[in-house]
Amino acid sequence: MRLSSRNARLALAAVTVGGLLATSPAGSSLAATDDTGQQPVIVVLSDQLAAAATPQDTGSRRQQADDAQNAVLGRLAGAAPRNVEHYTLGNAFAATVTGAQAAALSRDPAVATVVPDRKVAVAKPAAGKPSGGAAEPKAANLQPPNALCPTDPAKPLLEPQALATVHAASADGTPSAADIATGAGVKVAVIGDQMDPHAPDFIRPDGSPVFVDYQDFSGTGTQTTTAEGEAFGDASMIAAQGTVVHDLSKFVNAKHPLPAGCTIVLRGVAPDASLVGLNWDNPDGTSDSSILQAIDYAVTVDHVDVINESLGGNVYPDNLARSAVRAFNDQAVRAGVTVVTATGDSGGTSTISNLAADPQVIAVGASTNFQASMQAGATGTPLSTNGKWLDNGIAPFSSSGISQAGRTIDLVAPGNDDWAACAPAFSGCTDFNTPPKPTDLLLFGGTSESAPITAGTAALVIQAYRNSHHGRTPTPAVVKELLTGTAHDLGMPSDEQGAGLLDARTAVDAARGQGQFTLSTSQVTFEGAPGTSHTALVRVTNTGKTPTTVSAAGRTFRTQSDQTQTIPFDARALPTYASTTGAASAYKKVTFDVPPGAQRLAASIAWKGDAKTVNGASVTPVAVLVLLTPDGTFATSSQPQSATVSANFAGVDVPSPVAGRWTAVIVSPASAAGYTGDVQLRTTTEQTAPYGRVTPSTLTLAPGQTVPVAITMPTPASGGDADYDVAFSGSGGQRTVVGAVVRSVVRDTFAGTITGGNGRSNAPSQTLTYDFDVPVGKKDVDVSTQFPAGGGVVAGLLVDPHGEVADINSTKGAGLQLTVADPIPGRWRYVIVVQGPVSGTATTTPFTGRIQFDQVSVAADPLPLRLPAGKPTTVAVTVHNTGVEPISVGIDPRTTAQQTLPMALTPDSGPAEFDVPPIAGPNYLVPPETSKITFAATMSTPMQLLAQSPAAGFELVSDPHAANPTVVVQEPTGFVGPGEWGTAVQPFGPFGAAPAPVGHAKLTATMVTAGFDAAVTSSTGDPVREPGSPVAIPVGGTATITVTFTPPSSGSVVSGHLNIVTVPLSKTTTAGNALPQLGTGEVLARVPYHYVVS
Repeated sequence: MRLSSRNARLALAAVTVGGLLATSPAGSSLAATDDTGQQPVIVVLSDQLAAAATPQDTGSRRQQADDAQNAVLGRLAGAAPRNVEHYTLGNAFAATVTGAQAAALSRDPAVATVVPDRKVAVAKPAAGKPSGGAAEPKAANLQPPNALCPTDPAKPLLEPQALATVHAASADGTPSAADIATGAGVKVAVIGDQMDPHAPDFIRPDGSPVFVDYQDFSGTGTQTTTAEGEAFGDASMIAAQGTVVHDLSKFVNAKHPLPAGCTIVLRGVAPDASLVGLNWDNPDGTSDSSILQAIDYAVTVDHVDVINESLGGNVYPDNLARSAVRAFNDQAVRAGVTVVTATGDSGGTSTISNLAADPQVIAVGASTNFQASMQAGATGTPLSTNGKWLDNGIAPFSSSGISQAGRTIDLVAPGNDDWAACAPAFSGCTDFNTPPKPTDLLLFGGTSESAPITAGTAALVIQAYRNSHHGRTPTPAVVKELLTGTAHDLGMPSDEQGAGLLDARTAVDAARGQGQFTLSTSQVTFEGAPGTSHTALVRVTNTGKTPTTVSAAGRTFRTQSDQTQTIPFDARALPTYASTTGAASAYKKVTFDVPPGAQRLAASIAWKGDAKTVNGASVTPVAVLVLLTPDGTFATSSQPQSATVSANFAGVDVPSPVAGRWTAVIVSPASAAGYTGDVQLRTTTEQTAPYGRVTPSTLTLAPGQTVPVAITMPTPASGGDADYDVAFSGSGGQRTVVGAVVRSVVRDTFAGTITGGNGRSNAPSQTLTYDFDVPVGKKDVDVSTQFPAGGGVVAGLLVDPHGEVADINSTKGAGLQLTVADPIPGRWRYVIVVQGPVSGTATTTPFTGRIQFDQVSVAADPLPLRLPAGKPTTVAVTVHNTGVEPISVGIDPRTTAQQTLPMALTPDSGPAEFDVPPIAGPNYLVPPETSKITFAATMSTPMQLLAQSPAAGFELVSDPHAANPTVVVQEPTGFVGPGEWGTAVQPFGPFGAAPAPVGHAKLTATMVTAGFDAAVTSSTGDPVREPGSPVAIPVGGTATITVTFTPPSSGSVVSGHLNIVTVPLSKTTTAGNALPQLGTGEVLARVPYHYVVS
């Protein structure tokens, strides 16, 4: 799983769009005028039309769009607009108009917005045809269970193991999807990093290439060999050909020897599918613009059927319609393209990536396959005492849990780990020898493996559906239902497994009308007041040719046993084993008991990995948890995502654990970087229990019949989230789950528990979300959270009803306070982001919180009605800290009049004028009470301008046709989110073999904001505009600030207010480049003033 950018501030996708068109609210400023006083604009209509832009409906949609757009143009006075271009995919048009016409368009009730934006037109896909055909797998005989090498090198093992796990293909004649479909005639786009599309594993037996197109949008060119293997792994899982024999004995480290002739062949899930390779990743820096260009190209030029995206990140909020990549994905789905995305590799503590939080895509987490790990000696597998392992658990790194919008993942597929094709010329393609050598093989894993396995299965489903439905292609919604509605329940909570484990054979059978049953959705979400019941309908469809009976029941997991241990650990004095690369790892074994009847085992460790210097570098010791069953079988391991930065926490779980005495193994490097100290171990077993109500609980369906089932769940008694399952079981043996995410709206108090994350860079350790309502007329909203002292950095964000982040603050102490003056009434969201590492002193840390109103205490001396011109008048403003953490405050004086002013660069910003590439762009400070911001650029070569909000929930891109692009953000009511906004400039691709040419860019930024009153000064200065001398106020303390009014001239009437503000741009993370990185500052209160200058 990759972050979608190496630029820390521009890491993740979120853009204001309508259709595939980047937009902002009506009335925003427009593109710069040309020499005639006219300006090029994009006009997006309110009615986005019912007809989708599918090939068969494009003509009808185009006519409707043209009629509606011409009606708007016909109402304009003056000369006819120039350069009119009508768009179809989004109901919008481009034109060059006068300023008066632009203003008239903004007022037109049929117009949603007038801004520069993005044209995307969808043409009819070319008909797919079978390829040259993949080779038959060379593996012929059934290998013994837990086999690492073939008994006969001439009969290689069929890899990856995932093929057998998801029933996509088999070497022993077991029924699989390959008996029915191979992906022929289906085109899949792989959006990844650099790779070699001509690698031998991607050449068919007849000599034709698997890749029908390969393009670069990163600016590095198509010949770059700096890559981490992402695209190789993705492409291999989808369509490797099984024609090249690889010998694992030459790949593994000498300390984990395999016999010579340990041969394997690599075959993809859909070997006859055609691939389109699209590189977005530039090691020197890139932005989401390259991803948007790649999606656009895949849909409009290559006309793909499926897009695979193993990228994303964690932004706040994560569910905005104003998120660019999400909007492009949604329009791709609307145009008939199935989009599959990885959920992330940050663990099960509600770290789902922003792209996977989109209900239109297929969000895929990772399950476990350990054959390749055993072959390579990876992830602690050498500790197995019998050479065996368990599969089909949940990978501990798999991002899951509950998103900010109340969704979870859709399903899981193998991601831990498998073999993939590579090319020796690429930097990421090296073996495990000492020293490493270039190789044509890659040990590939993560949800980046799970997503392409699912994308390849989507290709199988599409082919099978076409073959049985007279060539008709299933819609993305049908493909998603066929995949999630046939997944296999692993017996784990749905916020870890989604609907269950991908089952390619069952999905393909359902696609051709010979299955068992499908479910219309993988999940439902309920939200309401605590203790209230809510109902949703799920449709059950018989996809077979005979009647079937389906039963359904709600379930939850309840604790059966709970054990804790404190384990002394000294990496310098313990036995060791050799890791994957041959390095020594120290380990210590302890035992614990699993009682009979356990249905889930959860284990976690905590340790205090304090930083130390090793060989001149700072490292924090990392520990790993490995579990062995009573007979010594390897069950799972925690797999931290950083070898040098400790998360101080690790967690794993195992479905259906066998009863008996288990072994937990604590592992750390047997070197100066290893851990010494106590380790806290907690092991818990759980059993399922009935929960909620399902009506009817049993139903018999005739072939093709669909019956709705009502799921009723109560919300938790206190504010926050809970997750439950509804298990559907068919008479034919199929068992699939619908997840039920239940969110209680907070009334006043709330609570939660912090565990920790897995140390992944640029990602949170954990997030928790709480929704609450703000009534009309409140002076301030005050959210306080109390944590035990000594924990790590925790950030909090308040998201207003418009999706703007109104406040970001953080703490490393016991209290976290967020306050917003004059809050917009409506539903707000409070997001807690545990930045990590956690304290390491316990495996769980409880906290409590409270939401209140009108708690700010500010008093000011009365100001005389008349003030003398040119003479200072002072008043005292007293601020009492009623919150739970210390604050530093100052005075930000504002007038009631709006001003258009230049925005200031933030202290850590790059220059506003620069060459591209590498990707660059300055950062700007948006102060409170700003209703509109405008970014403009002049460029020497065609490039796209991108702007991003402080926590990346908003991301806007410019019109690609504009010579000097502009990006605008505006809130008609309320304010644009304050804090540091980032920008970037990205060249337009695709590029050829050579890198993108160097261009030059210069940016300017303006804002419409409440005017700054230059006649008012204070003893603290204005923290919004200058460092000043803000006054620190402890919890419960009081401070008095002297404010001085010096009116410049007589005869005027002045109205304004004093914003009582905290200091912006305070650092809010220690977790690498994880968002949010900087605080916004807060307006605690507004003290109005009014006077006449005499």
